[in-house]
This record gives sequence, C-alpha cells and structure tokens, in this order.
Amino acid sequence: PETKNVLLSRLGWGEVSAPAWKSGSEENGVQCASCHLRKGKVYGPFPKDGNKDKIFQNSNIPHQGFIPQKEFEESEFCKNCHQSPETAKQVNGKFLMDTYGQWRRSEFARSNVQCQNCHMPDRKHEWKGISDGEMVKRGVQTSLQVIPKEEGAEIISELKNSGVGHTFPSYSVPKVYLEVWIESISGQKRKISEKTLGWMLDLELQKEIFDTRLSPGESALLRVNLSKEEFSKLKRVEFIVTVDPKEYYKRMFQDNWNYKDTFKEDTKPWVLPYLKKALEEANSAKYELIRLDWKK
Repeated sequence: PETKNVLLSRLGWGEVSAPAWKSGSEENGVQCASCHLRKGKVYGPFPKDGNKDKIFQNSNIPHQGFIPQKEFEESEFCKNCHQSPETAKQVNGKFLMDTYGQWRRSEFARSNVQCQNCHMPDRKHEWKGISDGEMVKRGVQTSLQVIPKEEGAEIISELKNSGVGHTFPSYSVPKVYLEVWIESISGQKRKISEKTLGWMLDLELQKEIFDTRLSPGESALLRVNLSKEEFSKLKRVEFIVTVDPKEYYKRMFQDNWNYKDTFKEDTKPWVLPYLKKALEEANSAKYELIRLDWKK
C-alpha cells in the first residue's frame, strides 16, 4: 500500500492489496515514493561530504532515518523510467526510449558525467529538460555567419549539441525547428532555409518518417548561397531556433479530438474536458529558444 500500483506493476513487483493512495493519484507523476521507497524501507544518497560512516537512524532525521545507497547518484538509477527494456518494441531498429543507451554510448559516460549532474544539479529535484529554455541553452551552441564572396555571399547557420549527454532531442515527442530568414532593404522578408531536428514517427508509433536528432558533439548546418544581386539588396539575416517539446502529443491529441464524435456517449462527459485541456497545454508549450541577428 506504500507505493503506486502502477509503479509496482511496471517494475514487475506484482500487485498490492488495499492500496492506501487516495483514488485518482496513481498517475500524478513522480512522487517521493517512486524513487525513495522500496518494500517498506526508505532509501537516499550518501551525504554530500562523502562521509559514508554517518549514522542515519536518528529521531531528528526525517522518516526516522534512511538507508544510503550510492546508486542515487548514478545514471543507472534513471534507467527504469528512461530506457526501454531489451525486449521492448523497436521502430526501425531503435527503442522508443533510449536515453540511457544514448548516454551510455557517449563521451559523457566515459567522462563519468551522470544524468544527475545536469538534471539534478546540487541534488535539486527539478529535473529540467527540453521544456525549460534556459536548460536547453546550456546544452547547445549556435552561430550565424554571413561570408561575402566574389559571386555573392554564403550564409552559414549552425546548432551544435555541445553539452547534452544524449541525442538532441532524445525522444520522438519533441521537435526543434531551425529557420533562416532574410530581409531586403525594401523590407521584404522570406525564409530561405529550414530544418527540423527530431525523431518523427507516425501516430501509431509503427513507422519512422525521419530521424535528424543530433548525437553529443554533432552539429546541424544550414548553408545558403546568395547571388551578387541578392546580397546587394540584403539588409538583415536571422537564425531562429524554436522548440516544440510536445509535438507528437499535439498530433495525437488533435487526432483524438477530430474523432471525438465517435466516442461512447457515457465517456464524453469526463474524457472530452481532459482531452481539450491536454490539447491546449500541448499547443501552448512551443517556445522560441534562440534568435541570432546579422545586419549589413
């Protein structure tokens, strides 16, 4: 009764009888017990000072003490929730969740940089990721160059996965859009190049449409050549990076909403309000990450 039926079942620990959790709380996200409670015992990390001889059983300590485990500061601790099992479904030879595997194959693993170093700095329980712009900015580098040449000019825009310990983005849900726009001296604006970063799958998660994710250290380049005439009329160049953290969910929720009239009548009163809210939240999640500007 101490932890969610859903979690117990997912980890293969079987069902519990008479769960004490309030009804409806099963899918409210990560709770304390999800990580710190195992079969009636409370676990946590060793102290920051590295002293492994401290006594944790003390009436003044929360929960009357806990059992320290080194695993709390290792990437493998995150594996159960962020890595598909070896027997799981694959699309085009790739696991739907492979964040741990991507990290394991990267230089970050070889350099002993753990998931917690970035997603739980100083042990903060924030778990920031693709939805947090400042977090994403720390993981990428961008640049915009306009290089004059005899025959005109070349525009080079780059986004590099410089500090993300897995592919950017990791899952099939987010997409990152790169766009290059130019403005002429007459004020006309037009997009001259674009690229989408992400793993695009169909709604049924059966077919890969494209995979343009960046591995750690890899870059996406947008190169465009302008003629002499085009360059002579050029006033400004912009490189815009936009993040859509819930792109797949938007498509999925919208598809469900399109077929809402086919739902069973007795389910509509409670399904449709939640579906509408989910669609609105997914649609509002998109944000501009970076805008680089060059003026002549």
